[in-house]
Amino acid sequence: MHVQSGMPAGGRSAFAAGHLGELTRIITPHLVDEALAATRRVQKRVRKLPSRVVVYFVLAMTLFPGCGYAGVWASMTAGLRSRAIEPSAAALRAARRRVGVEPFALLFTRLRGPVATPATAGAFWRGLRLVAWDATTVEAADTADNVAVFKRHRSGHGPAGYPQVHLSALVECGTRALIDAAFGPRTGGEAGQVRALLPSLTEDMLLLADRGYDSYQLMREVADTGAHLLFRSKTRHPVPVLQALPDGSGLCFLPLPKHSTRYHQWARNGGIPPQVHGLLARVIEVTLTVTTDDGDTRTSSMRLLTTLLDARRYPAADLARLYHQRWEAETAFFALKATLRGPSQVLRSHHPVGVNQEIYAYLITYQALRITAGQAADTAGLDPDRLSFTVALHTLRHSVINAVCHAGSITAALLDPRRLHPPQRRARTSPRTVKRTLSPYAYNKPKAGASWAKRRITTSFTITPRTSLTNDASP
Repeated sequence: MHVQSGMPAGGRSAFAAGHLGELTRIITPHLVDEALAATRRVQKRVRKLPSRVVVYFVLAMTLFPGCGYAGVWASMTAGLRSRAIEPSAAALRAARRRVGVEPFALLFTRLRGPVATPATAGAFWRGLRLVAWDATTVEAADTADNVAVFKRHRSGHGPAGYPQVHLSALVECGTRALIDAAFGPRTGGEAGQVRALLPSLTEDMLLLADRGYDSYQLMREVADTGAHLLFRSKTRHPVPVLQALPDGSGLCFLPLPKHSTRYHQWARNGGIPPQVHGLLARVIEVTLTVTTDDGDTRTSSMRLLTTLLDARRYPAADLARLYHQRWEAETAFFALKATLRGPSQVLRSHHPVGVNQEIYAYLITYQALRITAGQAADTAGLDPDRLSFTVALHTLRHSVINAVCHAGSITAALLDPRRLHPPQRRARTSPRTVKRTLSPYAYNKPKAGASWAKRRITTSFTITPRTSLTNDASP
């Protein structure tokens, strides 16, 4: 077994089972021991399943979601020269409870954060690090304990089949690494949960977000961190323009909600009333036109709000193109939920404490893979978007089974020219549809054909100038 300094040699002790393949160089035994000591979760007596081994076992669970405890353990120890112990599933469950959540929370805190360097392609725009935040849900096991804490989401079709954990993440767009994340029961909406991510924003960041986060209070809090924002806003809200700018955008003033009525009365006269608190921003009205390769055309409008006030340095057309980077957060969620966990898998833990531990484990493994991919991209001078998360994951699983902990195999697989994504991928569209239908009967299934199949598209847009100081009509 190839090991890093400080890691026990394979087959010499029960501690040798504790590894995560090549990712052991990122999640080192020393780092795990520090987290266990800081949270007082180190075993108090010599055990066949010491705490460090249990941490690596829980992380290995995220790589083999379709296996039971015995299968995960067999995968983690298959490459060792000696397999001294064969713990039962009951022993592994008890060990998970003994270690708890806190070491995993601390490990994620140590690993999370930006991965891109100033030399990383596609990670910065005009000196600003591109980041985005968004939210998703993760299905937990359908047990009474989980339902009591995480509840079932309700829709027009009735309650969901599984309790759902609400997860919000701040993602670095260039590498899709996790700068921070928060999760818990679905209460307070998306805007409420992301407030836990505000301390991770810095002055060199440009934060992208969709219409669910366009409340004045949240934008004010983002601006107070020193970070810049580029948020999509609901077009039904009036935004009077105080000064038209040459690039078609306009300076506007977003008032404190309780001052909104008085502000709009004064804005009709072209000014800002005294003693009104708010946020100075730019508004950009965009008309999007999407044309498919078979000639279909669709037009929609989009309103963007930004705190980048210099129209010469940050042209409206460039910001409109840049906003598409927000979807990197969705791509990160897809990699986390569909590629890593598996599209048909739910979390295996039957108790909320285990659910929290398991989600942290997924976040840690995902972040370690993104760190490895980011290092590989910088070494080769490539855009991280060209590297396949799926290839990295499959190679990591092989390194765990073979107990290979030295650097090299994942990097070599990622940089294989046959496995690189093309430098410029053509845009495609796929209308929303129910991928997992609620009924097995044919009338509820998506219809095959061009109406839902992916089609290549060409996207164009125009900036709609806001020239009137009193123009507060929605486009």
